[in-house]
Amino acid sequence: MIAVLGAFDGFHRGHALLFERAKALALPLNLEWGAVTFDPHPGLFMKAINATLFTSRERELIRLFLDIPRIVSLRFDEELAHFPPRLFWEFLRENIRVNGVVVGQDFRFGYRRTGDVALLEQYCREIGASFLSVDILNYLGSKISSSVIRGHVESGQCELAAKELGYPYFIWAEVVHGLGRGKELGFPTANLNVPSWKLLPADGVYAVAVLVRGKWKVGALSVGGNPTFGDVGGVQVEVFILDYNGDLYEESLPVFFLSRLRPQVRFKNTEQLIMQIHADTKRVRAVFSRSVELHPEWYSRFLLGYVQTLTLLGYTVPKES
Repeated sequence: MIAVLGAFDGFHRGHALLFERAKALALPLNLEWGAVTFDPHPGLFMKAINATLFTSRERELIRLFLDIPRIVSLRFDEELAHFPPRLFWEFLRENIRVNGVVVGQDFRFGYRRTGDVALLEQYCREIGASFLSVDILNYLGSKISSSVIRGHVESGQCELAAKELGYPYFIWAEVVHGLGRGKELGFPTANLNVPSWKLLPADGVYAVAVLVRGKWKVGALSVGGNPTFGDVGGVQVEVFILDYNGDLYEESLPVFFLSRLRPQVRFKNTEQLIMQIHADTKRVRAVFSRSVELHPEWYSRFLLGYVQTLTLLGYTVPKES
């Protein structure tokens, strides 16, 4: 196997370049290739980060979107965290057949990140395996990295995150019961149960694209505490799906962030809130239409990947009512 090594908090455009090189290396040799990563994410395990960009299921959807044949996910624990570089290398070889390795030039491995690309190349040469380190990809003069993308997400800069990821940032979460207030206002929302270790964008209202029962829908999503009513504890994530009527409880929805429309605002009364929601829905339609026009491949490939992911997990795609 040609192994692309990394923590891979999601897959961004820099990672996509590694995958292209791995595929080019593997094909003439008639070898399989894929990403080799860790679960949980090392940064999360070591408490260097509080949340990851993507969950395991979301990474599987991205794998299919990017046409990565295989992901090998190795268990990251206290023992592995303390392996020196040589022992880490032997652990890797015990778990996969290493015919070659592809990494970024800033790749580090082993206890306290003491192993670098030069040492990894030496290890590969010792067993006759191919080795390739790839230049770091930059955007607007800065290195594309998961940490930079996390910063974009945390500040609500969806467009910047999408440019560096190569696709929109998204969540894939289950619909749970809420207070029902959106329905009372005439805008029924699906409340999403997002895992605590999943990174959420900044509080605000977003234009989103939602996969509902195998079809794309446009939505307005709110992240925050509902300041107009002031009786919601913690951060709530709820999406109003335009042009859809139906019960989605206990279903799971992939929701793609296209643009942040505005911050959370405390309105004087429900009439002002309703007027603002009407204005928001007009804007989200325009944002969605523009996104589909500019990036039709996002929508076709993610739809296909969504169906394939559910099939791999043993589910069928629910039919639209």
